[in-house]
Amino acid sequence: MLDRNRSLDGLRGVAVILTFLVHYWGTYMATFRGGNPNVVRFAEWNNPFDRVLYWIFHSHHGVYIFFMLSGFLICRIALKTSFNYAAFVGKRVVRVYPAFLLALIICAALSPFLLIPPPTWQTVGLNLLFLNGVPQLGVPGIVFNNVTWSLFYEMAFYLVFPLVVVVGRRVGVPIVPAIVLAGIIAAYLPGVMGFYAEFFLFLFAGALVATFSQSAVKAVAEAFPDYAVIALYLLITSFFTVGLLTTSQFVWAFAGCGSVILCKAIDGQSAIARALAWKPLSELGRISYSFYLLHSVAISLVFKEWWLLYIQRAGTIPNAIYLGAAAFAGSTFLAWVSYQLAERFYFKSHAPVDVRALEPA
Repeated sequence: MLDRNRSLDGLRGVAVILTFLVHYWGTYMATFRGGNPNVVRFAEWNNPFDRVLYWIFHSHHGVYIFFMLSGFLICRIALKTSFNYAAFVGKRVVRVYPAFLLALIICAALSPFLLIPPPTWQTVGLNLLFLNGVPQLGVPGIVFNNVTWSLFYEMAFYLVFPLVVVVGRRVGVPIVPAIVLAGIIAAYLPGVMGFYAEFFLFLFAGALVATFSQSAVKAVAEAFPDYAVIALYLLITSFFTVGLLTTSQFVWAFAGCGSVILCKAIDGQSAIARALAWKPLSELGRISYSFYLLHSVAISLVFKEWWLLYIQRAGTIPNAIYLGAAAFAGSTFLAWVSYQLAERFYFKSHAPVDVRALEPA
């Protein structure tokens, strides 16, 4: 078994924390602050506390980090000379579906307690294919499990990207141009049919990083000081939050910044990489898939019983943080149980992907 890259695990941990913060603070604002941050714009929130929450809510960037990590790891797998497409697809199904099905069962079981009508069998069937990730089809996501929209992008990438590598090799197209061309087609061709798919660029950006040699990864990591990367990340996300960047501009800018962060995590030598390798963060990263699938359940349970949990004498901000901590603890517990039941068996029989010194063919 290869050693896991703890910095990459920590990056997964950061991604899932960002996702949690988006959904927790969005629910909190709609419940206690008098407005839905999906509708009420930044300038319309006058309280400084609300503006901070708005910025956090609009950090919908955890999913994009997951996309880049997936693109990187899948490309590393597909570049192996021993790659077998059928076996790869089978392993992806075994990796994705057990935790997904367990989360689906948990959501269905808790629906009566949370007064949520159960989904129809048709909705369940279409969600099993992750078609809720295609808005034009009008497939509703299952309550508490709406985050699975992102699995449509993941599964589509899993099925298509390895073919790009295999076909590119057979026709003699170098891997980098093949990835760039495929990424642009995947991101913009669906737009002709009215389906916004620009988020595919994150997956293909991660795949591009996977083509870097170890020396190239180190060169990128060392070319950008840690403080500059952090400042660039905050600048890009803040400009997007207040509307100074369009979605398309943000996607390209974030993909570039994310690629640098990915290189730093792979290289493992910077202060950012060492921070990401912090054990609690990397351990959270290991259960991040289950956390991602179930954190909305824990958040919903906390807000269902908030009147029992709320501490009247504590004040607004302490209660907000306290309820968030309770929801985070609940999410972590559910994720740990799900990991033990539906994910651990996979990692016991599959070695981590070698990210250290693979030289693409």
